[in-house]
Amino acid sequence: MKELIKSQRTYFLSGKTRAISGRIETLRKLHELLLQNEQILADAIYKDFKKSFYLTVENELSLPYGEINRAIRNMRKWSRSSQFRTNLVNFPASSRTIPVPYGVSLVIGAWNYPYMLSLVPVISSLAAGNTVILKPSEISSNSSHALARLINSNFPPELFFVQEGGPEETMELLKEKFDKIFFTGSTRVGRIVMKAASEHLTPVTLELGGKNPVIVMPDCNLKMAAKRLTWGKFHNNGTSCVSPDHVYVHEDIREELIREIKKNITAIYGKDPKLSPMLPRMINSIHFERVKSYIETDKVVAGGQWDREDLYIEPTVLDGVEPGDPIMQSEVFGPVMPLLTYSDPEQLIESLKFNPTPLVLYIFSGNIRSAKRIIREVPSGGGMINDVVLLFINMNTPFGGLGESGMGSYHGKAGFEAFSHYKTILNKPSWFELFLKYPPYRPINLRIFRSVLGKSIRNFWH
Repeated sequence: MKELIKSQRTYFLSGKTRAISGRIETLRKLHELLLQNEQILADAIYKDFKKSFYLTVENELSLPYGEINRAIRNMRKWSRSSQFRTNLVNFPASSRTIPVPYGVSLVIGAWNYPYMLSLVPVISSLAAGNTVILKPSEISSNSSHALARLINSNFPPELFFVQEGGPEETMELLKEKFDKIFFTGSTRVGRIVMKAASEHLTPVTLELGGKNPVIVMPDCNLKMAAKRLTWGKFHNNGTSCVSPDHVYVHEDIREELIREIKKNITAIYGKDPKLSPMLPRMINSIHFERVKSYIETDKVVAGGQWDREDLYIEPTVLDGVEPGDPIMQSEVFGPVMPLLTYSDPEQLIESLKFNPTPLVLYIFSGNIRSAKRIIREVPSGGGMINDVVLLFINMNTPFGGLGESGMGSYHGKAGFEAFSHYKTILNKPSWFELFLKYPPYRPINLRIFRSVLGKSIRNFWH
């Protein structure tokens, strides 16, 4: 690992990643490589999750394809310098900032979307002109192997390399000095990554999880809310960082919402969801047992079946859940939807303000003005009104968490910025020099400073 990092730093310092034409060529090569090997990637991910080819293309590869195309189209514009006004003391200088790559970057991916959550930040890093070491999750081992074989046999390791391994390899990597670290995963591991990065003062972007709450107001379009909520909660078997984690439903519409959710589970996954190609399996027995333990039989109003050998858990809805229940103590990250009932919306909103900050807050309401107010007042990384999940795939907007749900943002231009340092350059000609800056300082110097500063302050306030 030390030699790999050293070779990448040497390559970066040689200036070979600076040319925009070279960056574009690298991204085009990555696009073609993924496109030509879709079946290999899909076969590997099927071994991990029983995820279908359709879901692999839709969930895992479509966003990287789009991100590559977006970066190629906009890279020259994103790389331009920006002009700024220069203060009077520096007259007659000009001021500008230019985005420059950090250097050697480390991207640590997550198992729930082993391709997409690894490749999207990699694309941003390469577009910004960095070298990349990608550490995919060892939990989705087949997908990790496929990605490593593909990348390492087609890219020079000094530019882009996939380092496989488990927690020990990750910790060894984190001991080394990187110029930028991007981590996607749990809040617990995010703290470890940030602590390790602090030893080298390495900047980090953390994309973490969160118990994303859903508030269903009595004035919402209930049928549409149930349809979108059901799709979003069980999409990718409930293992998305933006999955609706738990649902607060007003007592007046609780029974109707349950009926509609049950109808939509059948409509999406059929009478026997186990046979549906749209429902992947749990990644391993540890996560299976964790999620299964949340299913309290007396609270099941839909689903509740499971098969340990197949790592299958039926899309399940729990009613009558209380804040102190085990399922409410950590992120569900599985196909179990807990419903909590409320009667006073304002009391609910006040309580949510003091909860750990979620990645996304979801609200279903017919009163958009009120919904916007709630999203402004309740801390969260982002928010959606009358839909779920799809905030993540709008690559034209920054995406990121806040507090326990993350730090920094990415996607599109925001991703380019996450892997760039914006260097300020002040260009000053030599034909003029302000005498005030040199000793000896006389009373007139102070009067001039006071006069200039006083006028600028008065102009600011008036």
